[in-house]
Amino acid sequence: MIQEGQTPKAARTRSPDLVLADIYKAFGGVRAVDGASLESFPGEVHGLVGENGAGKSTLIKIVSGAFPADAGEITLHGEPLQPHSPADAAKSGIGTVFQELSLIPHLSVAQNLFYGNEPRVRLGRVNQRALRAAARQALADYGFPRIRPGGVVSQLRLADRQILEIVKVLIRDPHVLILDEPTSALLPEQVQWLFTTVRDFASKGRIVIFISHRLAEIEALCDRVTVLRNGKDVGHGPMAEMPEDKLVELMLGRKIERVFPQSDRASRVQDEVVCRLEDFGSPPRLHDVNLEIRRGEIVGVGGLAGQGQADLFLSMFGARRSHGSAVVAGRQMHARTPSQALASGVALIPEDRASEGLCLALSVRDNISLGNLRTVSSGSLISARRERRLVRAAIGSLHITLRHPRQEVNSLSGGNQQKVLLGRVLAAKPDLLLMYDATRGVDVGTKSELYQLMHEQCARGVGILFYSTDAAELANMADQVVVLHDGTIRARLAGADLTEERIIAAAVGGRGRAEALA
Repeated sequence: MIQEGQTPKAARTRSPDLVLADIYKAFGGVRAVDGASLESFPGEVHGLVGENGAGKSTLIKIVSGAFPADAGEITLHGEPLQPHSPADAAKSGIGTVFQELSLIPHLSVAQNLFYGNEPRVRLGRVNQRALRAAARQALADYGFPRIRPGGVVSQLRLADRQILEIVKVLIRDPHVLILDEPTSALLPEQVQWLFTTVRDFASKGRIVIFISHRLAEIEALCDRVTVLRNGKDVGHGPMAEMPEDKLVELMLGRKIERVFPQSDRASRVQDEVVCRLEDFGSPPRLHDVNLEIRRGEIVGVGGLAGQGQADLFLSMFGARRSHGSAVVAGRQMHARTPSQALASGVALIPEDRASEGLCLALSVRDNISLGNLRTVSSGSLISARRERRLVRAAIGSLHITLRHPRQEVNSLSGGNQQKVLLGRVLAAKPDLLLMYDATRGVDVGTKSELYQLMHEQCARGVGILFYSTDAAELANMADQVVVLHDGTIRARLAGADLTEERIIAAAVGGRGRAEALA
């Protein structure tokens, strides 16, 4: 949970240090940024919020040299800033942690940290010993000595990859630090580390631009905030004058009465058990899990990170070896591969949509149809008519914002990418839907749509297993919550016991506390 804290504020100058004025950027005739402006002062943490597709990431990519602006002006220290590449922006003092990680998976931690700035010896060869030593020192300085410099990045868990991305930028000592959804993959203690690091960075008279869909983070960390909607800045001001309800209204252009949908559990949840796990496990971390999920029921999974949640979801989806009994839709499931799990009626929304769920370089159409080739095929060939029907249905039902079905997925906002993944998965009409932190990195409006979608799937008789790092999501969306600790269920919460406070208490408490709640 976020602890309230006031960001140290350096004395502001009479004029802002970083100014973005009337920035425009269009892609294929669609304006992603439509005259947006932003001003930030030395010593300040400036929040940037808006729905997915509001233009936030495009705006910071322009500042960071990834895209050229079509029009507008950027100044830093009163001088024009026109970076032609991220490397050019870095030379000007702009350091950016992008939403999609830029690490090179097959290289080591040390190679990624100092890529392009490696210590060298004669003939330009990299000094491997000095490289590892520098990486070891940098990781120790920022509080992560357990991350091995020689470890391959692809083998790191997502949270550690995110930490590595942040440290890679910090060691270059920028004047402006831009963080685009940096906490979405972090563990709670790592979020607190980041907040402390950001406050210390800003206290030295430098600037932080902080983007997050978690408005509680914006409120806790930022001095001022700017709101984007449809590529325009529609509001800005001191954080004290921008309460959460006002931010949401500015982001959406309307009042939102309820983020979590109302639901009558008695009419939604059926008697039929769609999934039963008995003594289910996946060595060495997951063991002795006994669980029932009924048709129309949402079963939440809580607990501190790393307690076996990922093992549970991946083993149920056939991506990891498992033992014990798993019965889905009345049939014993022996899924040793994801394709076998899909054939048994089990579908997964994975933790990292970019590397585990989507082919970012392919189109929306291809991504949706790839997981449903049997549906769109006629004999050995794909039926264009069936494919169009499937893709249009997914785009329409999920309200995916795009220019054309042939648009590449990597050009979509994070929320729309998640909808593409959902569209592909739901087109398979699963009996059991596994959702692993599915709302990570999406805005409040898209979250509300996803919550409603979950209830619609439940109304069709789908059972949902739903893991979230947000206790509020679990308390408001789940019919019951199981809390994992050390690879097994330590608490089961339902009815009046299903509250944020009890979910957190069961997660952080010892065996005695968890058993008392069970």
